[in-house]
Amino acid sequence: MLLSMNVIELFSSIDGEGKRQGFLTTFLRLHDCNIRCSYCDTLYSYGPESTFESMSVQAVADAIEQLENHRITITGGEPLLQEPAIIELIDELTRRNARYDFNIETNGTIIPSFHRDNVWFTYDYKTPSSLAEEAMNLDIFKVATPADIIKFVVGSMQDLDRMNEILKTYPTDAQIFVSPVWGNIEGATIIEYMKAHNWQNVRFQLQIHKFIWDPDAKGV
Repeated sequence: MLLSMNVIELFSSIDGEGKRQGFLTTFLRLHDCNIRCSYCDTLYSYGPESTFESMSVQAVADAIEQLENHRITITGGEPLLQEPAIIELIDELTRRNARYDFNIETNGTIIPSFHRDNVWFTYDYKTPSSLAEEAMNLDIFKVATPADIIKFVVGSMQDLDRMNEILKTYPTDAQIFVSPVWGNIEGATIIEYMKAHNWQNVRFQLQIHKFIWDPDAKGV
């Protein structure tokens, strides 16, 4: 098939979060999202004022290849809204170079329909302050593998209490990360909560790109 992708931006930077934090990574940000989070930091990825370029999968693969990073993050918006094109892109790039390693950042509403040995997922569980928790697909806790991440972004004590409840109710093989909503809650507050509840298998993280560049900067 010759599919196309609606691309917001494609750039090289360091990965600002997750298990590849600090490594050079190519980011492919795709257009559109199926939920509206109160704290969304990529509002430009969806809506009537969002601008994107429709590119063939081959053209996207060529552009990624030229950036020469073997770590690739596919994000959005919600990238799995373009899942058939993502699958075609991954298979094309893997055919060209088996070293490629793909992280797909998804908002926790869609269960991926495919598996590849060089693909893992970062599922974002939306806590109450996001105003999008009702859209979460709790099957992510069942399908996530030890290579995957489930990330909780918290902005309040209520969010932390909800995260604690979820972790007790839905066991998972995934790696668990927690990070603060920028400007809403102090990192120290989260760490004290982790200590109080003995979260031995939760990793605290900060989005380091927001300390290096303007928090609202694009393409970084």
